[in-house]
Amino acid sequence: MRKGSPVELDQQRRHFIGSSFAVFSVACMAGLSAPAFANNHLLTDIASQGNLSRITQKQVASMGITAPTFTVETPEGETLTLTRQLRIARRYQDLLYLSYQNEPSFHVYDSVSLQYRFEIQFSDQLGILKDFAVGESSDVFTLFTSQHAITHLSSNGAFVQKIGEFGIDKPEQLNGPSSLTIDSLGNIHVWDSGARQIKVFTSDNHFVRQYGQARLSPVQMVRSIDGRDPIVVVGGQSRKQRWTFAV
Repeated sequence: MRKGSPVELDQQRRHFIGSSFAVFSVACMAGLSAPAFANNHLLTDIASQGNLSRITQKQVASMGITAPTFTVETPEGETLTLTRQLRIARRYQDLLYLSYQNEPSFHVYDSVSLQYRFEIQFSDQLGILKDFAVGESSDVFTLFTSQHAITHLSSNGAFVQKIGEFGIDKPEQLNGPSSLTIDSLGNIHVWDSGARQIKVFTSDNHFVRQYGQARLSPVQMVRSIDGRDPIVVVGGQSRKQRWTFAV
């Protein structure tokens, strides 16, 4: 259990009532197995997605995975135990990668047994995580607030390199990257909100191409991109419109 800041206390007070996660002890931190009531039908449904890696908060809650908790102290001196809110969840091969609010780490589970496997910690100096994707080598490619580049982390969370750089004049520059995915060739596709198109980089920081501007430039908001081939973009006014692009 970790102690939260006053900011976290305020955030959790707003989400505490009606949260889709019950307050439990941190079983995942102790390496305990997931509850036996996991929804096997749901796991089959997720596996059938094939091309897509993102998992919703509702799906994770239905699996019975225990969310980490933390403690905060109120101005009155009362200690509260609160549950962290899930922010991003993705499935890669036989592993589930879960990222929780205000926590610089990824919790990794076996996607079949739902048993906790390990935790990948990264420096909290990088900022607030916006999105991540996992490569074939299990390295993690991340986007953080206030950074106009992709941050490449090793499989144990160590910083490797920056991919891309801030700018608006050259195709290989980024201005407001907010979502990313990795295709079947191992290339990174990142939605660049400033350019309103998708830019593609290799994992060793070589710019490949950009695409999607003709179809996506009128779109006011892209919620996420996903997939290996095709690439699937979700957003639009309804937040549920989909566009597909072949790799």
